[in-house]
Amino acid sequence: MGKLIDLTKEQAKGYGTGLVKFQHCLRESGLFEDDKLAELIDRTPREYYMITHMNVQGRKMIWRNGDFNGLSGEKVLEAIKTGQLWLCLRGFDKVAPHYHDLMEAAFQEVGDVTRHVKTDRSQTHLLISSPNASVLYHTDIPLIHHWHIRGKKRFYLWEADDKTVLPDETLEAVILRQTEEEIPYDKAWDEFANVIDLEPGVSCTWPQNGPHKVDNLEGLNVSVVAEYFTPQAKRKYGVYYANGVLRRYLNWAPTSTQTEGIAAYAKCALAMAVKKLNLTRAKERDMILSFLLDNQNIGRIIDLKPDQQKPILQL
Repeated sequence: MGKLIDLTKEQAKGYGTGLVKFQHCLRESGLFEDDKLAELIDRTPREYYMITHMNVQGRKMIWRNGDFNGLSGEKVLEAIKTGQLWLCLRGFDKVAPHYHDLMEAAFQEVGDVTRHVKTDRSQTHLLISSPNASVLYHTDIPLIHHWHIRGKKRFYLWEADDKTVLPDETLEAVILRQTEEEIPYDKAWDEFANVIDLEPGVSCTWPQNGPHKVDNLEGLNVSVVAEYFTPQAKRKYGVYYANGVLRRYLNWAPTSTQTEGIAAYAKCALAMAVKKLNLTRAKERDMILSFLLDNQNIGRIIDLKPDQQKPILQL
């Protein structure tokens, strides 16, 4: 393939700090058509995938985690097309070298234009979701680079430093992994959201921890999502992690979230020490297996009884 992205230096100025959008041609690789996706699903080990179902209980929309239940990649894909499902495939570097090489080449091109930003990527995922699926209001811990490939979706994005939509204690709980990434949401906030429609061939990244929700608008949606950090993003993570520890374990209400200065670096050191000693693991939430894909009625799910549910191992 030739050049994979169309990103100018002017567009790239806000990479890692602001909202950046540009065009890409990843679909031309042929790796994101149904037959290739089915093959990828077939060779993805259990510990590298998460299949999630969206439904409504009372007035609340919830996400639940499930299992393929022996379905082939082709049938899993059929279930996603007809159900309310969202699939995340991870471990490209171990499971899918062709996908890994493609994304490495794409990010190399991004890096050539964003030399002013030092980045460390941690994980890259492939997301496949139903035509009418939604992603609940949530915040991500790292910076996110989203490469949209198939289908159409609508992003609602809010400012990360708006304490109304993302209070400090809420972000601390997410960073400490004591709560799901889905967080309290008020529909009235939609009035001041930044609305972004993503069509095939659009790539975007936005400020760290920016709360957002997503509605799929048309077709099977396929995207590649990469998590990455800049030095400033790492410091923000460390500061909020330490603030969460101070608030929850030492009964001290921190007032500063500054990422520069002696206090910020001290908090980062505290966060590193706590993580190394694994002191907060006991309060981290587990991902629970609560349904199976129905292998007799494709697109439906089989609910597991409470005594059949169990934590899901993820690497």
